[in-house]
Amino acid sequence: MPRRDSRPPRHRSSSPGSKPPGGRPRPKTASGDRPKPPGGRPTFKTAPRGKTMPVLAGLIATIAPKVLRDVLDRGKRLESAIVDAQGDEAKKKSTRSDRMMINRSLASLVRWWGWIEPLKLVHVEEQLLLAWLLDAPDLPAVPRLWASRSGRDPSRLFSGGDAPNWTARAETLKRFVAGRTVAADPWMPFPNWLRDELPLPPGEESAKIRKLHFLHAVQAPPSLWVAVRGRPPKDVWNELHEDGLKPWVQRKIESAARLERDADLRRLESFQTGSLLVEDLGSQAVAKVCDPDPGERWWDVGDGAGLFALGLADEMAGKGTIISTFEHEPSRLSAVKRLRSSPYTNVAAKTWDGRRPPGKPESFDGVLVAPPSSGVGSWRRHPEVRWIIKADQLPELVARQKKLLALAATAVRPGGTLVYTVGTVTLRETQGLINEFLEESPDFRLDPFPHPLEDGETTGMLQLWPQTHDCEARFIARLVRTAKPSATPPTRTTGKNQPPS
Repeated sequence: MPRRDSRPPRHRSSSPGSKPPGGRPRPKTASGDRPKPPGGRPTFKTAPRGKTMPVLAGLIATIAPKVLRDVLDRGKRLESAIVDAQGDEAKKKSTRSDRMMINRSLASLVRWWGWIEPLKLVHVEEQLLLAWLLDAPDLPAVPRLWASRSGRDPSRLFSGGDAPNWTARAETLKRFVAGRTVAADPWMPFPNWLRDELPLPPGEESAKIRKLHFLHAVQAPPSLWVAVRGRPPKDVWNELHEDGLKPWVQRKIESAARLERDADLRRLESFQTGSLLVEDLGSQAVAKVCDPDPGERWWDVGDGAGLFALGLADEMAGKGTIISTFEHEPSRLSAVKRLRSSPYTNVAAKTWDGRRPPGKPESFDGVLVAPPSSGVGSWRRHPEVRWIIKADQLPELVARQKKLLALAATAVRPGGTLVYTVGTVTLRETQGLINEFLEESPDFRLDPFPHPLEDGETTGMLQLWPQTHDCEARFIARLVRTAKPSATPPTRTTGKNQPPS
């Protein structure tokens, strides 16, 4: 197993180079006119010019050791670590393609560090190259430069980013270190606590194979899912087709579609006006499970960043009231920015002290609770989270989840809906927590609902899996508050080691 306390090497790239001067005019706006100041004369600002490939390859190799130290040793989020390593001003001057290459390269390094660290590779370029080969099916100019600088022939390299299973991925690792004995344990790219916390995924294969399928799906880069809000979905999908994009529309949620990972949405009118959002499919399923009626009053509490509230508003056709609360002002401001660009005006984003509901007890038709979690579901999109969340933090997270759920329950009117969702799979944060809540709250019971992504019904609890639904792992439970407390506690509907599927 890799040594978790070891530090990455402080090696710097041999020749990072310098940034070329110059720029190019900013492209025209959607209306066809360049932006004009109050005086009426057009301004011609310049956009940054992309770095040459050698300079970009050198820059990534230079900042990689610091980024790794910040993530592994200091628990810093990857995006913040990258900004700190290269400087905020440098980020502003870089192009979108440069930023994508930087982020993609370093995300791959963090994602595969469990396999890379034990090899003790001397050059940081070798680390970056191996991470790229494990993560991507192609080999563009920047990784080829890393290969050349580390004394490897790019034409003899083997890319395994599209490998269908762990055996094929291990082949990429073995070819890279030809002649050396190497451990390619599928559990090594993950924290040790996952082995104890991972429930048995659904399927007909053996328990070992099912867990390996899950691990393989979590290691894949995330798919790009988008959501339509406030417009007929077909109109937006037609706009995407006209722009050369090919949306794959989800069968059960017609307002959700998957696009190519590198699709550029910025030039689309629907994206600029807030009708088209980037949102994971699992997140989009939450509003479908809530199933609010127009005119109802809902409370959205947790870490949805405004996306859950917009999903509720869309289901309610903009009618009714949604109060979205945030304990931290930066999170609220980020949500406000997203909400203002949306077509809905029935969502209010408010600061909240976490002590009592934003209204009278039992005054909401529905409450959506999305507390912070271990974040296993986000590991595809944010691979650094696996190293940031430690085993001793899980009990603290569960305690906070229980407290928030109990508080939210007091705001639900009799006959109202309580929905609990977390982007993870651990039993103690999902099925176990809901079962415990039901035992302590006889006036609530599970409320079975149709599966939002498949045919069939659920028991009232649902676990979405990346290997099945190509989305982030997410747990959703829907409960209803009865008019009178139940005479007996609800019966557990699933086995201890088999979560709902």
